[in-house]
Amino acid sequence: MNVSIQQKVRQYLVHSFLYYRLDESIISDRHYDKICVEVGKLIQTKSAASLFPYYDLVKINLYEDASGFSVRKYPAEIVSTAMHLLYQRSYIKSMTFDTYLARFGYSLN
Repeated sequence: MNVSIQQKVRQYLVHSFLYYRLDESIISDRHYDKICVEVGKLIQTKSAASLFPYYDLVKINLYEDASGFSVRKYPAEIVSTAMHLLYQRSYIKSMTFDTYLARFGYSLN
C-alpha cells in the first residue's frame, strides 16, 4: 500500500477532526485546503478502494463538501491521533493530559 496515500488520508481526517469537532487548528487553512485537493485527486485517480484507509468515509465527505465538515463519526484511531497531536503542539506546557482531555469531553477511562 502506498505510504503517501495513507499519510494524506490520515492528515485529512486528523485535521478535519481538529477543525470541525474541536474548533482547533494547527495548520493553516491553505495547507488544509491543499491536503483536501490532494486526497480528492488521489481518490479520482485510483480505482481500487483497498488502496485507501477509510476510503468510503473520505470519498463521501470530500464529494459532499470538499472538506471534512460533514464527517459525522471519526474512527477512534483518528480521534486519538488528533488529540495527542493537539496536546503535544498546544497544551502540554499548560495542563496535564487528563485535564486536557476533560476540557474537550474525553477521558482515558
